[in-house]
Parts: sequence; structure tokens; C-alpha cells
Amino acid sequence: MNVLVIGSDPRIFEHDSESFLRAREYAGLFGEYHVVSSAPAGAEPYREGNLFLWPASSRFFLFWPLYAFTIGRNIARQRKIDVVDAQDAGECGIVAFCIARGLKKPFRVQIHTDIVSPRYRRASWKEYARWILARFLIPRADCIRAVSGRIRRSIETRDKRQETKISVLPIFTDMSRFISAALNPETERRFKDYNFKMIAAGRLVDKEKNFSMLIDVMRIFARISPQALLVIVGDGRDRTNCESRIRNYGLEKNVILEPWRDDLPSFYKSFDLFVSASNYEGWGRAVIEAMAVGLPVVMTDVGLAGEVVKNGANGIVVPVGNTQAFLHAIKTLYQDPEKREQLATAASKTAKNLEPRTREEYLVRYRECLESCMTKPQKLDRK
Repeated sequence: MNVLVIGSDPRIFEHDSESFLRAREYAGLFGEYHVVSSAPAGAEPYREGNLFLWPASSRFFLFWPLYAFTIGRNIARQRKIDVVDAQDAGECGIVAFCIARGLKKPFRVQIHTDIVSPRYRRASWKEYARWILARFLIPRADCIRAVSGRIRRSIETRDKRQETKISVLPIFTDMSRFISAALNPETERRFKDYNFKMIAAGRLVDKEKNFSMLIDVMRIFARISPQALLVIVGDGRDRTNCESRIRNYGLEKNVILEPWRDDLPSFYKSFDLFVSASNYEGWGRAVIEAMAVGLPVVMTDVGLAGEVVKNGANGIVVPVGNTQAFLHAIKTLYQDPEKREQLATAASKTAKNLEPRTREEYLVRYRECLESCMTKPQKLDRK
């Protein structure tokens, strides 16, 4: 089976990146695996075995889909593509749909974030446009890969006809690095003066991750525990806004913005609590990684909340955007070390038993998801 993928992650052209390594693994499952993706200026087509990478570069955001369509259509005609896969239900999805329908090939769409969430479509005009595209594309897909049960339920709530063609396959997380992580003495020394240490991680994109709410929570919590610490690990376009917020609140000693780290598993081990205030999520891999290390979790009701993190059993789940509820949850665990330990133990057990447990199992399921597109009848004229 030959697969054509339309993607938008330029890191796939960096040969030491997670995106590239993941594509190389996927390529081993198929006859040929072609990826057309947005790319940095100067990127060249690349081939390694049966993995083919095709850059679609444009100085203007709105022109990128046209370039990707032209490249992808030519590949599909020349290389006998069997299925066209889109890495999202927005720009990538419409490009993949047009190629697939033009050549009468099966079309799969992957959904990695909760596009049905009202908070998603209200985030900006881009998210609203992607929501409109998703409403058009999802009923017309031959099969769908959703990364969480929450996304599947959201789609099915809108249209029960989609139920039979949705496969739930979470993003694979290599638990071994986190389960076996050891304390880093240097990190311990660095934060030795703090009595309650919290950590968050992710892209500094506030409309999605809502790190500003965590900083607002710390503004209040630092009065309760002046020696409390929040470390936010990550980089992104809203870093400057976060830094300004921290300075304006006088929280320079209580909130630290940490660049992304390769030693994240051992870094986590020095903390007491993982926090996530996201407005919407598809899955929430950072939460799983923290659970595998053995951290209790406080998170908003997004992504894997309710599916993996169950309120009061192996973590605490609070309503999205509710600063007071989030503060109350943190305060409760700060004052109750025994409860923190109970949640941490349960979280670690949950993470260790999460399926698929191995990369090999995940790759088998990934192939099966795509093969399902080949066996189900295509619905070309669905309204």
C-alpha cells in the first residue's frame, strides 16, 4: 500500500527531530510513504528507503495549500498512491480531500485537537476557518483517526453516521524514559529553597494552553505559600506576554519560564505537582509523561480528562477556565501531602498500563487505521 500524507510540520525536514523519526517509522509499514509538508525556505526533496519528503514552501500562508495540492496531485498520479491522508482537518484536510476525490482514492483525516470545542473555534479567525473546514471534511472522509475518545464522542454527537469510521488511536508516548527517570542532583540544588514545586509544559500559545491562567493562579497562591514555585517548560510566540505578566505581578521568584529540555523526565522528578490549564486539547501527552514519572496532576476538563485522568482517583479535573477551582485544587494538594501521594501512585499505575504499551503495538494499530480506508466503501456524494 502506497500512502500520500499532507502535513504542515516543517520539522519533518530536520533529520534529528521527532517528526522525522516518526515518519521514518511509519514508512516502514507501507510500500511507499510520501509526505508533502510545509517546509523552511531552501528545503529540498528527500528520500530514505521508502520514505519520500516533499517540501511545499511559500512566503504567503494562503498560497501554501495550492503548492501542496499541485505537488501532491503529481505524486499521486505518478506513484500509484492507494490512500491520501491528512494530518489535520483544516488546510491539510482540504488539500488531501481534493487530491483524493479528483483521483477517486480513499481519504483519511487525522484529528489531533478538539476542533468541536467552542473554545477552539473562538480562539481566532484561523481556528474558526479550520472549524468550518472540519465540518465540511469530516462527513466526507472515508475514515478518521481521532487521538482521544473525547474527540470521537464530539463528532458522533453531531452526526451518528460517523460512528463506524472513526478509529481512536492516541499519540504514542515512550513511557520507559519517564518511568525509569532518576532525580537530577543539580535540579534539586537549584530549587532547594522552595517548599512546593509545580511544573507545566507545552507550547507557549496562550489561546490553547492558557498559561496566563496558571500565572494568575500563582499570583494568589504565592500569598498562601511564598516559597511556592511554578516552572513552565516550553517555547512559543506568547513567551513575551508571559514574561510581562510575571513581571507585572512581581512573581519573578515564584514563576520561571524554562526553555525546552531534553532531560525532561529527570527534571520532572524534582517537582510535587503537574498542572495543565489548557482551553482545549486533543490528547495531552505532557500529562501522560508527568503521570509516568509519578506526579499527581491537576488539569482542566480537556483531552484525556475523564478518559485517562479521572477526577479524585488518579488526578484532579476542574472546569475549563475556572481560576478559582484550579486554585482550590492546588491549595488542597498543597495542604494534604498524603492525598498527593495517593494520586501520584494511582497516576503512575495508570500510565504504565496505558495502551498501546509498546511502539510495535502502536505501529500495528496505525497501519490498521489506514487499511480500514481501503476496505470501507467510499461515499463520494455525501451531503
